Amino acid sequence: MNDNQKKKFLMDGYVGVKFNAVRQNDMLPPEASGLYGISHRVCERLREHDMTPANGGNLSIRLGEGFVISSSGCNLGCIEENELIYVEGCDVGKECVMYQGPAAPSSESIMHWLIYQNHPEAMAIVHAHDEFATKSAILEGEVSQSEREEPYGTVELARMAIDTFKQAREIIVLKNHGYVAIGSDLDRACDLIVNTHMRLLGKK
Repeated sequence: MNDNQKKKFLMDGYVGVKFNAVRQNDMLPPEASGLYGISHRVCERLREHDMTPANGGNLSIRLGEGFVISSSGCNLGCIEENELIYVEGCDVGKECVMYQGPAAPSSESIMHWLIYQNHPEAMAIVHAHDEFATKSAILEGEVSQSEREEPYGTVELARMAIDTFKQAREIIVLKNHGYVAIGSDLDRACDLIVNTHMRLLGKK
């Protein structure tokens, strides 16, 4: 067991994916090669700001008709190369996600799918957590929050994210949960979250 594996933890209440994950291939498509470097760099930045608690959070990069996303149970603070998965399709009505890779994709894959479908300008998504994301009073006036709380990994949470993005162009907070930011690339999406975190830190 390497040092990264020793650091990995699952958050209380995490039961894995709540959709039907259908593997199409054990290997990622060739076009996905090379995406680990940028993913790791962004994760390191989030970790520096204490925004990678256990397996909380996920990130993705649009690729072709689908996207590359962190795997289910992945700890972003110590993400490994084999924890990037390609989602090639999603049937939201049947709660089914088709993927390529060695493990199931993030439990929030349906949310990422719907965001990409509704925001053609989005090329990357970052979902992260910090100490402020569950404090509505501090968030007030800083970032749009979802109307209500929904369980993680559900279609209801995914649809709530879409509804909340109608109020904000690039970054939202899912009530009592965490940030979701979209950008032209991972760095841009990460900037939005880190900059919001720093503003809130100043209000603490």
